[in-house]
Amino acid sequence: MDGTMKSTQGVQEHGNGGSDQERPAQPAAIALLPRRPRKTIVVFGAHPDDIEIGMAGTVCRLSAAGNDVYACIATVPDDGDVRKREAWAAARIMGIRDVIFLPLEVDRLGYNRMTIGAIDAIISKLNPHSVFTHWVEDSHQDHVNVTRCVIAATRKNHFNVYMYEQTIPGGITPAAFRAQYLIDVSDFIDRKMDSIRAHASQMRRNGDWWMEGIRGRAMYRGYQIRTRYAEAFEIIKVNGDTSLFTGEAAARAAAGAGAADAIAGIEPADQIPALEA
Repeated sequence: MDGTMKSTQGVQEHGNGGSDQERPAQPAAIALLPRRPRKTIVVFGAHPDDIEIGMAGTVCRLSAAGNDVYACIATVPDDGDVRKREAWAAARIMGIRDVIFLPLEVDRLGYNRMTIGAIDAIISKLNPHSVFTHWVEDSHQDHVNVTRCVIAATRKNHFNVYMYEQTIPGGITPAAFRAQYLIDVSDFIDRKMDSIRAHASQMRRNGDWWMEGIRGRAMYRGYQIRTRYAEAFEIIKVNGDTSLFTGEAAARAAAGAGAADAIAGIEPADQIPALEA
């Protein structure tokens, strides 16, 4: 295993046997940032590509700020080896420290003790500062069940839990997403789109219009906070420390003026003024 990769042995399955070639190496600008406030962030997705669609820009920014970001994928619905390789390729682009595949078959994923237990094992192992998951009113039942299980598994934990917007494509639901927390991802939008392109099997399935919709939504959210691109989140709970990007100042100092231009400022929604970087 690459020295920059933290093992969560015993509670995860690595794609393609967990070979060193498949695991994402940290970008050099991240690996060279010493002694900064590091936070552990866990991002849940029901399937490969869900995280990228929902919040890849934020994941890139979290990683660039020196945080340890883990992707946890609940199940792989089809073409398992291919989808796992694509997930690792996308993780490398986003700067994710490790990809965790829960040991769940598609027909066993649900709002049940098995799924809650698998998620709880990850949370107990990693002890995160913040957790991100699907919107609980998403139109896809797997997305909803993952988040219901995350909420159950985190009911006694003291950390922040956020939900990212419904994945695209998605169906119409009777609920409305409340954009309570918006994060500026303008300088990471290209990496977000590249991480989605890493899922070549889904590109063939969904086509270019899929990418236009994803970029368009990020532009719409950016317009709401007077920046170019942003990603939106609903808040399930916060616990005191809501700063996600405290390492950005150290990143600027360590990476130099050129890399500093790639670090964006955070723009919380007006109704949540306490959430500041």
